[in-house]
Amino acid sequence: MNKNRFLQVLRWELLLGKRQIANSFLASFALIVIPQILVLIVKPSYDSTVTMGILCAMGLCAYIVLCGSFIFSRLRSRQQRINNFMLPASNLEKFIARYLMIILAIPLAAIAGFLAGDLVQHLLTMAFGAAPALWALTSLNDFFSNLFNAGHAAMDYNGIGSIYGGPWAFAFGLFAQHAVFLFFGSVFHKHPFVMGILSWMALNMVLLTVVAVIFKQVFDLVSSGYSITLYDSWWLAIGYAVNIAIIVFCYWFAYRRYTRLQVINNQWINK
Repeated sequence: MNKNRFLQVLRWELLLGKRQIANSFLASFALIVIPQILVLIVKPSYDSTVTMGILCAMGLCAYIVLCGSFIFSRLRSRQQRINNFMLPASNLEKFIARYLMIILAIPLAAIAGFLAGDLVQHLLTMAFGAAPALWALTSLNDFFSNLFNAGHAAMDYNGIGSIYGGPWAFAFGLFAQHAVFLFFGSVFHKHPFVMGILSWMALNMVLLTVVAVIFKQVFDLVSSGYSITLYDSWWLAIGYAVNIAIIVFCYWFAYRRYTRLQVINNQWINK
C-alpha cells in the first residue's frame, strides 16, 4: 500500500463526506446546546446536561454499531461506482479510506461538536441560569465508568479476571455487532440501514431460538440424572472465539464484496 496515494484517497473521501462530517458536528452541538437553552428559558433552576450527556453516550454507541451498514452508501448509483473505479489507488486503499471515514471521521466530528456544545451551554448556564453550571462531559464519563465498573463487579463476583470482562467485554461485543452491520451493509447496498436492522432482528430471533433449544436439551439431560459441569471461563472462551470468527468473516466478506463491484450490478439483488 502506497502511503502518499492512500492519503490522497483519504482526503478525497473526506472532501466528499464534508457534509456528513458537518452534519455530525452540528447535530451533536445542537443536542447539547438547544435543550439547555430551552431549560434556561422555561426553568432556570434545572439543568439538562446530565440527561443529554447520557443520551449522547448512548447515541455514540449506537452509531458505532450501525455505521458499518453505510460502507457502500456512496456506491449506489452507476456514476458513483464509475467515479470510484477511476480513482488511482488500489482496492485496499480505497476500502480502508472509506472505512476510516465512517468509523473515525464522523464520530470525531460528533465528539468535537459535543465538546463545543458543552462549553457553550456551560457558559450560558453560568450567565443566565439559577442552577450550578454542570458539564455534560462529566455525565458522559460517569455513564461509561458505571457501565465498565458494573462489568468488572460481575466478573469479579464470578471469579473471572477483569481482562475478560468489564470494558474489554463491552468494547469487544460492540465491535462484533459493528462487524455484523458491516456484513449487512455489504449485502444490502440500496437500503442498508433499514435492511440491516431488520436482518439483525431476524438473526437475533433465530439465535435466541437456537439457544433456547440447546438449554432445553441440557435441562432435560440434567433432569434425567446426568451431571453437567459448566464453567464461566468456558462460556467466555467460546463467546470470544465465536465473536472473533464472526468479525474476521464479516470484514473478509465486506472487502471481497468491495473488490467485486461492477458498474452494472445484478438487478435482482440490492434493490
